[in-house]
Amino acid sequence: MTHRERLSIALDGGQPDQVPVTWELVGRCALAFTGDGGWRGQCEAHRMIGSTIFNLQGVGPHVGWERPAGYREFSRDLGAERGWQVSEHVMETPKGSLSQITHAAGIPGDPLVAKRVSSFVKSPADWELVADWLDAADEGRFDVSAAQEAREYVGDDGLVNFWLCDSLYALANLRDSAEFVLDLMDRPAEMLELHEKMHRRTALAVECLNASAADVLVYDICWGSTSLISPALFEQFVLPEATWVCKALAPGKRVVFFTTGRTRAVLPQIADAGPHGVQHLDVLGDCDLAEVKQTFGKRFCLMGNYSPVVLAHGSVREAEEEACRCLRAAMAGGGYAITTSDEVPADAKLANMQAVAKLVAEEGRY
Repeated sequence: MTHRERLSIALDGGQPDQVPVTWELVGRCALAFTGDGGWRGQCEAHRMIGSTIFNLQGVGPHVGWERPAGYREFSRDLGAERGWQVSEHVMETPKGSLSQITHAAGIPGDPLVAKRVSSFVKSPADWELVADWLDAADEGRFDVSAAQEAREYVGDDGLVNFWLCDSLYALANLRDSAEFVLDLMDRPAEMLELHEKMHRRTALAVECLNASAADVLVYDICWGSTSLISPALFEQFVLPEATWVCKALAPGKRVVFFTTGRTRAVLPQIADAGPHGVQHLDVLGDCDLAEVKQTFGKRFCLMGNYSPVVLAHGSVREAEEEACRCLRAAMAGGGYAITTSDEVPADAKLANMQAVAKLVAEEGRY
């Protein structure tokens, strides 16, 4: 059975020949292993390991909007500061401008790490400029050429996915996290209106997926975690769009919800939305893998709960033991894929990842 068939069957709740192994291996680890942090480097890193290609970043959706005169978006290099490359990103409107400062490439051996120093939205009044920016978006456009190229490049070695953060996450990226939570609680009507405007972006991205050669939408609802917001805010801001996305998919497409942190209290609503899979059942969150398998194993494919820390700091034996723990908890009956409960770090050990792929090929067979 090919990697592509194996993961496809698991996502459909079935039982393939063995449990798929598909790490959340994206830019940082790929760069360390192959010298290429792009989606091709990610593919080649999986091939080095013997794991299933998935969770590709950089393939799409590639969407954009035409805006009238007076509206523009640009970035500029501000030089170096204490070993970091400093850049400013600007959204300019006739009513005013918003800017964000980021620092990047300041960690030796892990140059893709970046940190936000100041956010676009610095006070609640700045949301008015965000609303104006979103309203000024006229005709949307998208490009699916990268998805077709990736589909041909990946072949039977895995599935090609688009990676899309939901509308709440897109808004949260504009504001300091703690202040954003306060805005959700203090200004719910205004934030819901902004959420509706941002949804146009999400809808265009789903349209892009449906028109593309990509197999799966990885729909990032990490702000749906109860580590960040309450279940009530989840139902208000996250669940309606998540349910819409599942219904908006074209025939033959699949969706995997990307979660993080504490999610057990909202897993019933997540299941009701109708995703094919849910990752990552965070090992640092509040999901017991065996209990979630017993409760939801017939409703979606469980993906994750493997600690990425073990890949970087554990021995080969410890990496194998972590895989065995996951297999004991969730492999029975199919509908499970081993993956890390968050991004594979740049200092992960190739030998650990290869050992897990080999072990699962033997111990994870049905």
